[in-house]
Amino acid sequence: MKVSAGDLSDGAGHALKAAELTLFREAFIDFTGVSAHGGNVPVPANSPSADGKLPDALVPLIDPYGGADAGQPFDVLPDTNQPLFLDVHVPKGTPAGTYTGALHVTAMGGLALDVPVSVSVLGLDLPDMRAVTTHFKLSENDLIQYHHGISACSGSDCWLDWNPQSRAVVKRYEELAHAHRIDVGQSFVTEPVDACKVPTDWSTYDAALAPYLDGSYFKDGVPSTRLTVPFSPGAGYGLDTCSQAEYTAIAKAWAVHLKAKGWFDRTVVYAADEPDTATLPKIALNSSWLQAGDPDWLAHVMDTTAPTPANVSTLNPALGIYCVALAWYDTWNDHGAIYGRKDWPSLFSQGKKLWFYESNAQDAPYVTFASNTLDGLEPTLMMWGSWYERASGFLYWDVAAWDTKDPWGPAIAFDKTGDGVLLYPGNHDGLLAGKGSPAGVAIDGPIPSYRLKMVRQGLQDWALFSLAESKGLGTTVRAEVAKIYSQLGGCTYAGCPQPAGGFFWKSDEAAMATIRKTVVQAILAAP
Repeated sequence: MKVSAGDLSDGAGHALKAAELTLFREAFIDFTGVSAHGGNVPVPANSPSADGKLPDALVPLIDPYGGADAGQPFDVLPDTNQPLFLDVHVPKGTPAGTYTGALHVTAMGGLALDVPVSVSVLGLDLPDMRAVTTHFKLSENDLIQYHHGISACSGSDCWLDWNPQSRAVVKRYEELAHAHRIDVGQSFVTEPVDACKVPTDWSTYDAALAPYLDGSYFKDGVPSTRLTVPFSPGAGYGLDTCSQAEYTAIAKAWAVHLKAKGWFDRTVVYAADEPDTATLPKIALNSSWLQAGDPDWLAHVMDTTAPTPANVSTLNPALGIYCVALAWYDTWNDHGAIYGRKDWPSLFSQGKKLWFYESNAQDAPYVTFASNTLDGLEPTLMMWGSWYERASGFLYWDVAAWDTKDPWGPAIAFDKTGDGVLLYPGNHDGLLAGKGSPAGVAIDGPIPSYRLKMVRQGLQDWALFSLAESKGLGTTVRAEVAKIYSQLGGCTYAGCPQPAGGFFWKSDEAAMATIRKTVVQAILAAP
């Protein structure tokens, strides 16, 4: 069977061209016997077909890098379903209206069928990806090893092979993430760090970084949302091993240079990851050295820890951004007196920012990025909740941390399904472990997941809500979002009692579409 898309027309001379429509064949993961953490509606327990198969990887029907058929023709066995996914890109400036057309399906024996397609376009251009800062990691080494192998590798000393073929495939991953409003950082930038010496030659760094930050690196011309710098307060390695005087001098030099280039506002200083109590004073110490170089660094120091009455006296002078795991927000999971919705106004008034991060570690009723759930809206709802709780950024620890034995499998290395995998490797050479993608999938680049699409949808909604808020419509939008979202979760060790409003969140795609339309109409009607 083969499927193709035609133009969609509004009947008034405007069209969404077929080139803006991308078809995918959904590939299945088998969760039979898998006991790792999933989402709120895991299979096989909730499967209407009583099996453990669930679609996630989206195989393009046409190879986006070669132009030939890739995910088709495909077979559909009797009494089975083969889902397809249609991705529609609506270019900026497209006139509002209903655009209709068809998907053309052909089968063996000359059988053919047209499936009607209708897309409603609202008369508003969304803000670009810079509306929400995202900090998603991309494991370049893993993807290079799966696609091309690596030419020089010795134990822990393995690092990215910089040959042109490797660069090309990494850029494809960067581009796909970027097109979904996800910032995976800058893969091909070497920072001018020489032990504890103050950098003096920035030319190579500037030449490599500039295309990312002015947008010329990407097909859509939209710049990166952030850049990292070589400071890691409290981590105990790298510049943390320098003396106070050396650290401060380097911090000053970096601030002076980045400000001169107009890049400083996008810097993120990633402090020690998920620190224990003993590490907090070390974070504070290194941050004070950083701020001695330039006090403006404070607003850019981020750490994956939750504020509490016990730690804010240490961390407030050291951090500008608290990046909080969903289950560690408020007292909803018996983690102690962690700051939540009622407490954060005091931190916001001090200029602190709230980010959220996800590691698939939440159980119901928390929404997750987990691959084992029949509710595909969970990632989108997570972004609605992040906006509602007034976060300004989102972090995810990796998008391509594949299982070396089976990169297209359940990915349960951390007892969490799909953790660290939003993109799949598109080749099946199996250069690392003898097993890459399934036979017949030979794309020299990334394969998106259904969850990736839902993350993008949530980030688009976040940008829409923030745009409305900037136009003085915050109260209106919050009332609309509250029809779907109440809180991220509410579990204690004794269970998950329902909140006063009667729900944590509602997975209702039709209601969410209505809310989007209402918000757009409010924006268009605003003075």
